[in-house]
Amino acid sequence: MLGLGILSLVAVLIFLVARSAVISNEKAKAMGLADAAAKSVATWYAQILNYDAYSNRAIAANEIMIAQSVTLASWTQYAQTLAQNIGTVAAVIPAAQAVASWINESVTVSYQMAKAGASIETPLRSGYAQMLHSSQNIMHAAATPFAAQAMVNEVVWSGDSRFFGQLIPSSSISAFSSFSAARSGAERAPLASLIQQSQDDFSRSRGFDQRLYLMPSVGCIPTSLDSAFSKLIRRGGTWLSADFSSWESADTLSIHSWRRRSWLNWRCSGLREAIPLAWGAADAQASSPVQISRDGAGLGSNPSAFSLAGSHAIGLTGYQGLSGYRELAVSADAARQSASVRVPVVVRLPLSKAQKITAGQTRMAAAASQQPDKLWALSVAELFFLRPVDTLSNPATREFANLFSPCWGSRLVAPSTADQSVAMLLSQGANP
Repeated sequence: MLGLGILSLVAVLIFLVARSAVISNEKAKAMGLADAAAKSVATWYAQILNYDAYSNRAIAANEIMIAQSVTLASWTQYAQTLAQNIGTVAAVIPAAQAVASWINESVTVSYQMAKAGASIETPLRSGYAQMLHSSQNIMHAAATPFAAQAMVNEVVWSGDSRFFGQLIPSSSISAFSSFSAARSGAERAPLASLIQQSQDDFSRSRGFDQRLYLMPSVGCIPTSLDSAFSKLIRRGGTWLSADFSSWESADTLSIHSWRRRSWLNWRCSGLREAIPLAWGAADAQASSPVQISRDGAGLGSNPSAFSLAGSHAIGLTGYQGLSGYRELAVSADAARQSASVRVPVVVRLPLSKAQKITAGQTRMAAAASQQPDKLWALSVAELFFLRPVDTLSNPATREFANLFSPCWGSRLVAPSTADQSVAMLLSQGANP
């Protein structure tokens, strides 16, 4: 009898240990599934934002290439007019006629090739930039709370179909939808500023002032070395129109001479444009009449040449305006420094679906009244911006969260008290 009692006690103890092992195993599996589901959603969000960053960079790069194409068209037209004007002067010098003719033909061929290339490249790059922005919007339109819940279900059920996963509302389940926004209209100003700052020096501004030592000042009395000679002034540049609807470029070259202060004061006082030597302009726009809407590179210094450039500007049709892009909804540095999206997921398993302890053909289960209705596990993942190490030490160049650097990642974080409270309330609901 004593032996039977000891064996019975041992059997009960073995059953309880096995039961605890099964529950621990199920709990560990629930925790793993919750971690996997939360991390998967946060990683998906990070991949979308990294795509935004890469596509924003591609949009900016294509706009810069369009600016360079417009620059090349303007500059080659400028070179052509300069060669033609030099040829006109060289016509009176027989020895220089052949050389001038060869230069004129070479520059004309370059101008025609540059114009044809820019006419093809501009609409293609503009259309590609617009498609990149459309793809951003499509990806964000797909990242709905319903899609995130579907991903949680897929991850959990792929691991074990007995479990049920759920995004919980302790954090806004639509936080990612409002985390970033499409920028259009006047909101494109930051992108326009970034692009124009990223232009190469020649495209942005190309000008110089040079004394013409072979053309001394006449008609006034020079009071300095600078005013003793005429000047050769070149101005050129490429810029976006004020409404971001077109890229404009212009180049001018003129001879300036000094003039006297007044009829009574014959001292050399100010420069004036005397002879426009060369001009060129290009305008990339959709379909409106070709026009240079503003002076973006100090071209007013050569007013006559600038007027001629505008009246002979090359029209590059097919440009659809500066593309829209996506950026974070917040703009303050303090908000960008801690910008993140939390993804809390709870995974539940009714004990009625838990693995049973069996001995031969006899199934043994603990009394339901002595066990909780279901077990559950909570996991929280976070979408965050991983700042490059070299930007952390210097506050002046420190980089905060943005959608131009593909540095978005995901990680698991500790649940908050609110997460635990909501998960506990949900775990007391009806069985799935």
